[in-house]
Amino acid sequence: MSEPELPRTPLDDEQRRRVKRLAAFPVALALAAYVGQVLTSSLVDSQPLLLISLNATDPMLLLAAHQTGPLAFLLVGSIRLFAPDLFLHQLGWEFGPATKNYIADEFGKNSGLLRTIAVLERWFPRVGWLLLFLVPGYPMCLLAGIARMRRVPFVAINLAGTLSRLLLIYWVSSVFDGPIGAVVRFISRFSLPFTLLMVLLVVLQSGRGRNRPTGP
Repeated sequence: MSEPELPRTPLDDEQRRRVKRLAAFPVALALAAYVGQVLTSSLVDSQPLLLISLNATDPMLLLAAHQTGPLAFLLVGSIRLFAPDLFLHQLGWEFGPATKNYIADEFGKNSGLLRTIAVLERWFPRVGWLLLFLVPGYPMCLLAGIARMRRVPFVAINLAGTLSRLLLIYWVSSVFDGPIGAVVRFISRFSLPFTLLMVLLVVLQSGRGRNRPTGP
């Protein structure tokens, strides 16, 4: 499944530009998630597929699943969730452990992304495929690339995990149809205060990221 890690060499200017090019699309989608979060009350009832194309977190997926058919939900959800993953895998594959050094330089040594990777990589040599199936997100895809997981098994396991997650969410939405419908109606009814609340949460989230300490 994996090959030995690449040497921990510092990145030169050209390599850093390559990292930024590979990271541009995942970063853009991460920013789009903030936009979707702010627009939740406007989109959840009228444009649920647009909502999850912006923000495909579990709460948004659960709300959108209540408002859409299964095929459209699975198609849009799987594309949105999988879209950044090949870029992240390629980033880790090309630059190995130096990727973590770059993240530390850009976001600080206490970056949440680095902390998550540190937790996951303890288990990756033994159950990497299972972790990728269960949590195919940004940290896991980067780690799979750093660990040199081959592209074909990476794609197969990632998509299997993504589709399983979406099917589970759609099933939960059908089981709890009444309560989730009530939440959608509540959000739509109180659109303005809910939007203001989402704006406040986005400001707090982005501020916490900027002010994260960089020391050990």
